[in-house]
Amino acid sequence: MRLIKSALLLTTLCLLMTSGLSRAQSWPDRPIKVIVPYAAGGGVDPVARLVSLKLAEIWKQPVVVENKAGGSGTIGASFVAKSPSDGLTILMSATAEVVINQHFMQKMSYNPDVDLKPVTLLVKLPFVLVTNPSKPYSSAPELIAFAKKNPNVVTYASSGPGTAQHLAAVMLEEQAGIQLVHVPYKGVAPSVSDLLAGHVDVGFAGLPTALPHIKSDALKALGLSSKAPSVAAPNIPPLAKTPGLQNFDLTQWFGVYVPSGTPNAISQKIQKDIVEVLKMPEVKEALEKQGAQPGQMTMAEFQAFSNSESKKFGAIVKSAKIEQN
Repeated sequence: MRLIKSALLLTTLCLLMTSGLSRAQSWPDRPIKVIVPYAAGGGVDPVARLVSLKLAEIWKQPVVVENKAGGSGTIGASFVAKSPSDGLTILMSATAEVVINQHFMQKMSYNPDVDLKPVTLLVKLPFVLVTNPSKPYSSAPELIAFAKKNPNVVTYASSGPGTAQHLAAVMLEEQAGIQLVHVPYKGVAPSVSDLLAGHVDVGFAGLPTALPHIKSDALKALGLSSKAPSVAAPNIPPLAKTPGLQNFDLTQWFGVYVPSGTPNAISQKIQKDIVEVLKMPEVKEALEKQGAQPGQMTMAEFQAFSNSESKKFGAIVKSAKIEQN
């Protein structure tokens, strides 16, 4: 009897495995939705559209990008978290909605650690610390020296409390031992606009956003937020080369997630095909021109990376005492 039960259990497991493989082999048999939790044109949106275009060629199915903006990315992320676990609804996200918001938002309609399955990294994007050319500092050491002599005088812009730009500035304050004044804006565009006008002193901006203004001398670059230099801006030194900032290393990144119940065979196919797209010379070149570093992570590597980033950003949020109801 025990032998019969064991045989039945083994048969059941084999059938389940075969079923999963069969679904993966026939997937996708319908159009796929890629959810971008921000407005069209900014942040992860151009990357998502470029990658989705290539995925449609591989999958022989339409891959439709839908923008579901609002709630600092939580509306779009929540939509995916609550979608069927069939691999036909994919989240291409920024950092906030998957590793930052949970550390200060008291009410979220999803738990990113439970409701979303990490698939792979799309790109890493360094921030660049910029200032208006009219300001009395031309490098990170000069800014730090000025801020130490004038505590709570230098203002810094961010796209809102708890955003990656805000947390990068908090990290700068902590490591440099300076006190700055936070000026939060409702989005990236108004913060950059006031940096260009000189109404606010410094701020971290995404490299693709800042680079045209740096090249036209409308903004002055003080340093990259990543330890590694950028192919798109080799002349901008990493902040980590500044004395006292040797451990400074913070980047925004875009990642791919699916509902947590999505079969591994399908999740792994999505991962494999996205990495294939990111290796395409024309895609790699287009991303690197924007200052983005394409990812090639396995699911396990991206899971570990997401966990590590969540801990890092969580510690900064706690240090900054950011709260939101």
